[in-house]
Amino acid sequence: MTTPLLQTKLYTPPLRPQAVLRPRLIERLNAGLLMRGASVAGGLFFRKLTVVSAPAGFGKTTLLSEWAQALNDARCPVAIAWLSLDEGDNDPTRFLTYVIAALRTVQADVGVAARHLLRSPQPPAAEAILSTLINDIVSVTSGDRQERPCILVVDDYHRITARPVHEALTFLLDHLPPQMHVAIAGRADPPLPLARLRARGQLTELRAADLRFAPDEAAAFLNDVMGLGLSEEGIAALDARTEGWIAGLQMAALSMRGRQDASTFIKAFSGSHRFVLDYLVEEVLDQQSPSVQEFLLSTSILERMTGPLCDAVTDRSTGRMTLVQLDRANLFLVPLDDERRWYRYHHLFADLLRRRLGQTQPDQVRILHRRAGEWYEKNGLIAEAVSHRFAAGDAARVASLVEGNAFAMMETGELTTLLAWFDALPEEMIRSQPWLCVAYAWALIYSGRVDALDPLLLQAEETLLETSTGLSGIDQRAAGHISAIRAYLLVLRGDMERGAALARRALAQLPAQDGTARGWTASLMGNALRWSGDLAAADRAFSKARAFTAAAGDRHVTVDVLCDWAGLRVMRGQLHKAAATCRDALSLAEDCASLRGRPLPVAGYAHTRLSAVLREWNDLPGALRHAREGIVLSERWGWTEALVGGYISLARALSAIGDMDGALDAAQEAGRVARGVSSWFEAHTAALEAQLQLAHGDTEVAYRWASQASTAPTRSRPGFEYEFVHLTLARIRIAQTRLDEALDVLASLLAAAEAAGATGYGIEILVAQAMALQKQGRGDEALAALDHALCLAESEGYVRTFIDEGAPMGQLLRRAAARGVRLRYVSALLAALGSDANRRGPDVTLVEPLSPRELEVLRVLATGLSNNEIAETLFIAVGTVKQHLKSIYGKLQVHSRTEAAHRARDLDLL
Repeated sequence: MTTPLLQTKLYTPPLRPQAVLRPRLIERLNAGLLMRGASVAGGLFFRKLTVVSAPAGFGKTTLLSEWAQALNDARCPVAIAWLSLDEGDNDPTRFLTYVIAALRTVQADVGVAARHLLRSPQPPAAEAILSTLINDIVSVTSGDRQERPCILVVDDYHRITARPVHEALTFLLDHLPPQMHVAIAGRADPPLPLARLRARGQLTELRAADLRFAPDEAAAFLNDVMGLGLSEEGIAALDARTEGWIAGLQMAALSMRGRQDASTFIKAFSGSHRFVLDYLVEEVLDQQSPSVQEFLLSTSILERMTGPLCDAVTDRSTGRMTLVQLDRANLFLVPLDDERRWYRYHHLFADLLRRRLGQTQPDQVRILHRRAGEWYEKNGLIAEAVSHRFAAGDAARVASLVEGNAFAMMETGELTTLLAWFDALPEEMIRSQPWLCVAYAWALIYSGRVDALDPLLLQAEETLLETSTGLSGIDQRAAGHISAIRAYLLVLRGDMERGAALARRALAQLPAQDGTARGWTASLMGNALRWSGDLAAADRAFSKARAFTAAAGDRHVTVDVLCDWAGLRVMRGQLHKAAATCRDALSLAEDCASLRGRPLPVAGYAHTRLSAVLREWNDLPGALRHAREGIVLSERWGWTEALVGGYISLARALSAIGDMDGALDAAQEAGRVARGVSSWFEAHTAALEAQLQLAHGDTEVAYRWASQASTAPTRSRPGFEYEFVHLTLARIRIAQTRLDEALDVLASLLAAAEAAGATGYGIEILVAQAMALQKQGRGDEALAALDHALCLAESEGYVRTFIDEGAPMGQLLRRAAARGVRLRYVSALLAALGSDANRRGPDVTLVEPLSPRELEVLRVLATGLSNNEIAETLFIAVGTVKQHLKSIYGKLQVHSRTEAAHRARDLDLL
C-alpha cells in the first residue's frame, strides 16, 4: 500500500492581494540567506537555517509566503519548496516522504533513490535515506544541468514532538549542501542545535519582537486593508494594546466593522492575550449568522477542509459554497491550493473554535470526529481516518483499520505510525483479537522489539482457544502465524531443534493458500535444520519452500528462500551450485525491480551470499562489490540477519586484500547490529573479530576472547551450530602452541562435519588440522590432512581457505608439489599465494589515523586554499585550522602542505 500524499501540504500559501507588505523583514530574510561575500551572480553559498519563531497569530506563514513571492518576482535563481506540517508528521517515514515530495516540486529529479528507500519493506535509518537525498541534491545543483538551488520552508514545526524527526532534521542541517537553505516557522524554538549554528554564523532568527506590526504597518492594516478610518491616536492605542500582535489586530478590526463607537471599543480593549481572544472570538462569532456559526464550530475539528468533507461532517450539502463565502469575508480561512478547493482555519482561530465547541456542544465532538473518520476512510486516507476515529473514541473501528492495513504499512516502512496506533489502542482490545496480536507481533519483529513478543503471543494463543468452538473452530491460519513467529524467535536465540519442530507445526496449521507464510516458514525450518547439522533434511525443506513461494507468486520471499538455500550449499561445499542459486535470486530480484520501478531490498541477501563465494574463489573485487551492495540493500530492508551477514562478508573480503583496519571495523559493525538481538549472532560476530585480531597480530585481544568463549556454558563443547566459534578457538590454541587441545577440538568438529555432509566445513577444519600438525612437527600427517582437503576442494575451486594461512601453507604446498600431490591444483594455489603476498606489499598504515575533521581539512588543503580560506569554507577559526594542520603533519610524518598532499594521495586518502 502506498499512502496518498496530501498535495495541499506542499502548497505555498498565496499572499492576499491587500496584505500589508513587510519590506524590512524581507530584507532581514534576504540578508540572512547568503554567506558573507556570496552573491547571486557569483554562485550561491547559503547559510544553513532561518528560524521564524513566535506565538500564534504573529504572521509567520504570511511573512514566509511574502518572501517566496518576492524571490519569485525578482527572478532570483532560487526555488521555494514548501511543506506544512501536522501531528501525523511525527512519524519519521512520513516526515521524510513529505520532505522529498516538497523538494520534488521544484527539482523533479531529486530524491528518486531516497523515495525508493522509504517505500522498501524495511527502510534504513533516516541518516542513510538523508545521505542519499543530500548526495542527489548536490549532484543536481552542481551538475551539468545546473538546477536552481532551493529554500526548503517547513511551516508549523511546533507540531513536531518526536525526537527521531528532530534528529533527522539535525542530520540534514549538519550535511546541508551550500546551495540549499532551510527556513522553519513555529510557535517555539525547535529543539535543534541552534547555539552551534548561531556561533558559526549559520543562523538567521526572527522572533515575536521582530514580527510585531510597527505603527505604520498597523495603520496600513487597520485603515488601508480593513477600511476602518481610525485616527493616528486610535491606531497607536490599539497597536499598543495588542503590542503589534497581528491576530489580535485582525480580530479587533473584524469586531469594529460597522461600529460607530470605535474609540469606546479601543478603550475597552485590554487584558492578556487569552482573555482578549475569548472576547474577540465571541465578538466575531456573534456577528455571524447562526448557520455560519454552526458551520465554523462543526468544521473546527478538521485540520484541512474541502467541500465534500465539510458536507460529511456537518450533514449538509453547502460546504463548498460556505467555504467560498468565508474566504471572501476574510474570516481566518487560508486557501491551500490554487483552485481554492482545500482550506484550513488560522490555527489560533481553529483552537478557539474547538474550545467553544467543547464548551457549548460537548456531545457533538465525538459525532463530528466519527463523521470525518468515515469520510477519510472512504477516500483511502487511512492515517487521517485513524486520527479522527481515535478522537471519536471509536477504538473498535481503529482496531479494524489497523488490522486491515498493518501488513501493507509494514511493507511501506510506516512502522513508527503503526506502532503508535498499536500503543494507543487499549491493551485489552489488542489482546482480545488474535489477528491484531499477530499483526502487532510482526510489527515488533520488524522494529526489533523482540522482548515484547512472548507475552503477546501467549495472549493471542489463549484468545484463540477461548473464542474457538473446539479444536476445529480454532483459526488455524492465525495459529500458524503465531507458531511461525515463535519458531523464528527460537532460531534467533540459537535453539535450532525446538525451532525446527515448531516450524513443522506452523506448516501443518497454515492453509495451503497462504503460500507466502508457508514458504517463509519452510525456509525457517531449513535454516534450523542446517544449523543443527541435518543438512539433507534442510535441503528438502528449502526445496519445499521454493515450491510454496513460486506457487504464491511471491518474489520477495522466493529470493529470501534461494539465499538461505545458497547458504546451505556453501556449507555442503557446493560453491558452483551456491553461486548459481545466488544469481537466480538476483535475476528474480531484477525482474521484480523492473516491474515495481525500484530495487527489491531482499536482493541484498543474495549479494552477500555471492560475495562469500567470490571471495573463496579469490575474486576480491567482485567480493567487495557484492558485499557493499548487499549492505546498502540490507539497510533498506532492515532485516538483521542479512545486515549482519553483509558486514561479515565485507570484513572477510577486506581482510583478504590486506585492509585489516577496515576488516575489523566491518566486523565490529556486524557485532553492533547483532547486539541485543541474538546471543547466537553475537557469538559468531565476536568470533570473527577475534579471528581477525589474531590475523592482525593483536594476539592479546584474541587470547582474551578465547578465554571467555571457552568457558561459555552454551559453547563449552563443540557443537555443529557453533562450528565457526570452535574453529576460531582451535586456531587461537594453535597460535598459543596448545596443539594437543587444538587437535582434539578439530577432530571432534571434523567428525560432526563429515557425519552431516558439511564438506565446506570439513575443508576448513582439515586445513586447520594440517597447520597444527605441521607446527607440531608431524609433517607426513599434516600432508595427509592437506591432501584430504585438496581432494574435497579441487572440483569446487577453493582458494582463500588455503592461501589465507600464509607462509606456513606455502611451505606445506611446496612439500606437496615436491611429492606430486595434485600438482595442477597445488601449483595454482602457490601462484595465488605468491600474488597475494606481492599485492599486499609493504605496510603503509599511519602511526595514528586521521580524525574525520582532519580528513576534511586535508581534502580542502589539497585544493590549494589558504588557512583563512580553509577556515571560511569549513566554518572554523583560523587557529583551529592551524592546530589541525599540525596534527595532520605529525600523523603523516611530513613537514609541508605539498608533502602532506603527496603522502595523502599515496595512502589513498584523497
